[in-house]
Amino acid sequence: MPGTAARPDRRRLLRVVGVGVAGVAVGVGITLAAAGLGGGAGRAASVQRLDLPAGAAAPAGAAPGGAGKAAPVRPGSARAAVQRFLKAGADGDFAAAYDLLDQAGRKRYPTLARFTRAQADRAVVTAVRVGRERRAGNARADVTATLSHPAAIDPFAGLVPARTVEVWRASRQDGRWRVAADPVSVRADLPADDRAPEAVTAWVDRLLGCDRQGAARLQAGSGLYGPADLAELPCRERGRWTVAAPEGFDAAVEPEAYVAAFGPEVGSWARLVPVQGPRSRFSVVVGPLGDAWRVLGTDPVNAR
Repeated sequence: MPGTAARPDRRRLLRVVGVGVAGVAVGVGITLAAAGLGGGAGRAASVQRLDLPAGAAAPAGAAPGGAGKAAPVRPGSARAAVQRFLKAGADGDFAAAYDLLDQAGRKRYPTLARFTRAQADRAVVTAVRVGRERRAGNARADVTATLSHPAAIDPFAGLVPARTVEVWRASRQDGRWRVAADPVSVRADLPADDRAPEAVTAWVDRLLGCDRQGAARLQAGSGLYGPADLAELPCRERGRWTVAAPEGFDAAVEPEAYVAAFGPEVGSWARLVPVQGPRSRFSVVVGPLGDAWRVLGTDPVNAR
């Protein structure tokens, strides 16, 4: 992604938004009967990458640290500078991170206090893994890093993926490597779309047995969005139910509840999975939580 992308509003940085969402799988047909299907537990999730706008999901943590500590050795490479910058932020040592900030970042945050306050709007980082660096011009380099986060889907943070792959720019300034305040680009690792029908199969199977508690364990939260009566249909309408291929959220008939809860970004990461019973059909709305898809709610199907 280009490094000149407009910076999003900082309070939107926790919402991970998809750009160029991968196409959904086609031709998936999963047949479900009352006696039988499980949720496919134990399989490792396949993962695809989703491009996101620059400026999201950088380190956050506790109160600034580093006071009274000895000055760290200056990093001798762009990769080392980025690694130290991200690790310091993840550890809550904002003084050490601020010491590595480049000139543009210092102009934007002229004091440590202002830089520290800005980190409160960023997603928590639990682990940092830094990859290769690549030249990005004279005395500049881009460094790729994988950051781990506590995965979440909720109305406060929207979607926070378990991992983001980020590109950070370092510049040689004042005889040392310094790091930009925000990443050049961010990508989220999400479960592949073809795992979504598997999650819905397990959920509908629980409902066929009227096991609402079991179904709730396969949901992103205790409550469901969308028409409440649709989730009751498998318990009332026994027999053969089929689960079809996932569709993009732009096919939703009643998206309002989801947009109100998670913001317009939900259209980039949520999926619709159509289900068909003996007499009824509707769509199940799912979202990626860590390496799995979880049920968010239901959506009616347009009559044809």
